[in-house]
Amino acid sequence: MPIHCPKCGSQFVVAKDLGKKIGGAVGLAGGTAAGIAGASGGARAGALIGSFAGPVGSTIGTVGGLILGGLLGATSGGVAGVKLGETIDKKVLNNFACQHCDHHFSIDDE
Repeated sequence: MPIHCPKCGSQFVVAKDLGKKIGGAVGLAGGTAAGIAGASGGARAGALIGSFAGPVGSTIGTVGGLILGGLLGATSGGVAGVKLGETIDKKVLNNFACQHCDHHFSIDDE
């Protein structure tokens, strides 16, 4: 179902998704930091397991644990941030902009 501008009736309407974009970026950064901080245990475990292969194995295990922790944290933080941003776009911000008359508005889903 196309979205129409309530002011001029135009179908040339775009979603700005500002909350989604900002929420995703903040969630990604926070999730990465939390993932790396929480991955210190994983890095220690990786170092212990890698130590059986010598100093190089210990280093690779440590770095691998930190990278995986950062990636997992970034993914979960980014997804949570996007979901929060979508909610803010729907409930708080005027998420839609008419390209014809430059009117900004939101749509009530209910």
